[in-house]
Amino acid sequence: MPEEYVVSFEYPSAKTFVTLLEAIGEVADEVLARFTAEGMRVRALDPARLSLIELEIPSTAFTIYEIKQRDFSVGVNISPLLKMLPKPRRSDVMRFSADEMFYKITIEGTVPESFKFRSIEVPVEEIPELSLEFKVRAVVLSKAFKEALATLEGSGVIEIEVPSADHVILKGGGSTVKLSRVAGSVLDIEFEESVKSAYEESYLGKVSPLLGLTDNLELSLSTSSPLSMVFRLPGDVLVRYILAPQA
Repeated sequence: MPEEYVVSFEYPSAKTFVTLLEAIGEVADEVLARFTAEGMRVRALDPARLSLIELEIPSTAFTIYEIKQRDFSVGVNISPLLKMLPKPRRSDVMRFSADEMFYKITIEGTVPESFKFRSIEVPVEEIPELSLEFKVRAVVLSKAFKEALATLEGSGVIEIEVPSADHVILKGGGSTVKLSRVAGSVLDIEFEESVKSAYEESYLGKVSPLLGLTDNLELSLSTSSPLSMVFRLPGDVLVRYILAPQA
């Protein structure tokens, strides 16, 4: 790859990478992507400070990953970026390279397409590392959770309740969806006590596209406390979404 770039990588699925960008863009439009020898990391708060998204891609998840500095950051304005990029096909790969002023993205398909953007100044916001205690951790089928959100669409507020080690219940707008071990939609639950908490539907929907990237979703919560949603993708790629409860 070009010698003048400070960081460059190739990711095996352009379609997956664009979906990750879309999810981040739902939370914050301007983000700082940090690159080290260990890989790429993005942390961003939404303007209302109700949600936090974290993306971690280890260097081993890339088919090519090169960095010439110990620590390098690229400021990305996601909205115009996504408007410019074509919709990748499943077989397309993504190439990325950046220097101090610009970054270039290439979608490698039948006909490669390249796009160059200026790196923007993004204020470095100190986002504290969260230390949350949860009374329940549940692993559910992503498909079942996505269907539950679709059923409750228009509710405005969705309540998530875990009354036992066998069920995860979602309620909203007078409707109820029950995920269970018996039905196979709940794969595992670490249960200390029954919990119940409500969240804004629109904020839950911000990361719903990620449900198509992984078979399972990890939910962690306590009563009237933040919700943690963890998406684990191939290559040890991790997305964590923290959402504050409904006031």
